[in-house]
Amino acid sequence: MSKSEKSGSIDRERSRALMTRPKMDDIFENFRREMESMFSPLLPYSLSDWRIPIGLEVMGGERVPLCDMIDKGDKYQIQVEVPGIEREKINVKATKNSLEITGEQSETTEDKGKNYVYNERSYRSFSRRIPIQEEIVPPKVTAKMSNGILFVDLPKTTPTKPSEEVTKVEIK
Repeated sequence: MSKSEKSGSIDRERSRALMTRPKMDDIFENFRREMESMFSPLLPYSLSDWRIPIGLEVMGGERVPLCDMIDKGDKYQIQVEVPGIEREKINVKATKNSLEITGEQSETTEDKGKNYVYNERSYRSFSRRIPIQEEIVPPKVTAKMSNGILFVDLPKTTPTKPSEEVTKVEIK
């Protein structure tokens, strides 16, 4: 066999190996499914509730806003990024163990028909379901907007005091 024939044979083998490899997205999706099936009997919620958002990127056809959750002892405060979305187009629903935030952003008539060079902004609805670790009081949940951030206060049924006692630990 000549050098060029050997080289061609090796190239064909490499391309076959690459074609049979699973896509990285499939590997991670399979891993997520396996983890969810392992933990489903143990957890009161689905692991699919814990999305890993990237900005306000589209995930499964829906945008997922970024959020922070802060334990303030007597309540949780959730801060959600919703830039450019009007307060009237955001819905907040609370249960004793979760918070669901949905909203809709529609394209304005000013934006339609423009000759865009770049058009990266999305005008899709968004949704985020956030499981809450401790039971909250849904009728006392409050929300306000400021500078594109939605602040939601979730009073706890049984408040906890954050430990402020500091103890120096000796290393042996």
